[in-house]
Amino acid sequence: MLTTILKPQFSSEGSNKNTVEKKVYAAFLRYLREVASGRRDHVSVGSVLQFVTGADEEPVLGFKIAPSFHFPEVQISFLPTANTCINCLQLPCPQPTLDANLPEDSKLFEIYDYAFANSYYGLR
Repeated sequence: MLTTILKPQFSSEGSNKNTVEKKVYAAFLRYLREVASGRRDHVSVGSVLQFVTGADEEPVLGFKIAPSFHFPEVQISFLPTANTCINCLQLPCPQPTLDANLPEDSKLFEIYDYAFANSYYGLR
């Protein structure tokens, strides 16, 4: 359900950046599958949605501003951030020109756990 709510904003098709963004998106989808199956301690699908929007459930009438996510380029940290005022998740991705690789899933998922399991803005 969360994958239908969050809409990715990819770079133009065929670009190197688009290729890297799709790798990050695929890793995020693998992470969400683990969260949904209960294999990630202290993280739920609701906590991921709350991190992005401030609400742990989709409102009955939907979100006024459609949740989305972007892929900012980073050199060091892959810690996701969010702008709850515009319902935007920012999933960092390596710069395609620097030959930087995405961390292996276990390390990347630990970083995601750290972000999504913490309380932000006093919501918990």
